[in-house]
Amino acid sequence: MTEAGTEVSEELKGRRSAFFRRGGGTASPVAGMPTPSGGRWTETEADRQIRAFLIRLAGDRNLVHRDNPVELLRENDLLLLFGPEEETAFADLALRFPEETVTRWATLLSGGDRSEAFGPRSRSERRDEASLLREFQVGLRKRVLGSVLLVSVLVILGYSAQSILSGSPEDRSDRALRFTGSTVVDAEGKPTGRVDGGPPVAEPGLIGLADRVVAVVRGEGPAENRIELDVADSDLPVRPGSLLATVFEHKGGQVAIAGPDNWWAGACIRVTVATGSLRPLDVVVHEVEEGACPGGLGGRAARVTCAGRAVLMLAVDIPQGEVELAEGGLGWAEVIRFGVETAPAATSKWELLAVRGAIAVADSEGNAEIAVPAFGGAPGDVVSVEIGGATGECTLA
Repeated sequence: MTEAGTEVSEELKGRRSAFFRRGGGTASPVAGMPTPSGGRWTETEADRQIRAFLIRLAGDRNLVHRDNPVELLRENDLLLLFGPEEETAFADLALRFPEETVTRWATLLSGGDRSEAFGPRSRSERRDEASLLREFQVGLRKRVLGSVLLVSVLVILGYSAQSILSGSPEDRSDRALRFTGSTVVDAEGKPTGRVDGGPPVAEPGLIGLADRVVAVVRGEGPAENRIELDVADSDLPVRPGSLLATVFEHKGGQVAIAGPDNWWAGACIRVTVATGSLRPLDVVVHEVEEGACPGGLGGRAARVTCAGRAVLMLAVDIPQGEVELAEGGLGWAEVIRFGVETAPAATSKWELLAVRGAIAVADSEGNAEIAVPAFGGAPGDVVSVEIGGATGECTLA
């Protein structure tokens, strides 16, 4: 007897029973597709191109047509048709996707490892191109295991369906960034000018080091094939390992970055609040001088809340508790990525140069004891900040 709520229509039974009897040729339906060139598509154009790709991939199978390509894929079980050739063709197509579309499809095609991040990000959120494309390729290749592919996909689809039907995603609140709740608000719930409390004292478990170099050589072809690992310090915006960052609560979330004197003069700084799977929840960019940031770098303009020769503090939105994602499911603010980006000259060999780091709650016992520390003060106050040995003073704005 069929369990209530799991009935399958006769039409769907028919399509599934004939699924692998169709398209039995040796050549992939998407073989020989030209590699797209030019700039990025809009989200609407990308969806149109993906839908056309999926229809071509389906061949002569009977389809239930949906305007949304994700719904088209899932309604017709087209994920089962993705093999090595199809994944390679789709990865080439993805080079022109907007970044939120890349994230959505990388998550879907990676097999659901990041179920709480499935779907698009908000329009204000962006991922950096090099690491995004590299993650996309890795996610695709993990699924290519010959005859094991079909079994793996079926298991993953069953697990995903169970998660959706149960409505009980994994609770990751123990790894979320939690405020102590000491911000003073007025009768309308808005932060007041002064916040009670002492000086900013960093939580040792919430300190990040900017030691990851991201460098892409200018040229043709996919960016992940042009990543350079050996880069001279003189080419980079800051020396790797010279910046430390932490997070505070002071009229909301604050990310403090400390380093050598004048390290941020003329710099481009980006900070991203994200889930543990790097699904962004807020992205801010601080361009100290016009033209310091690369063209097309996503994120809203940052608000500087404290500035000094060696310390810079930027306000960020750190959602508290679980967040209902626009695409469905829940997420938690678990990691803050920060970095100094550069805009290489047209004559430079580099297309992308950056030094980045991350702040995150360690995935271990005792996470409940780790909370974002708060500090006090009012605009005009000079506060002393120490982050893991890096110190400096800044003036609250």
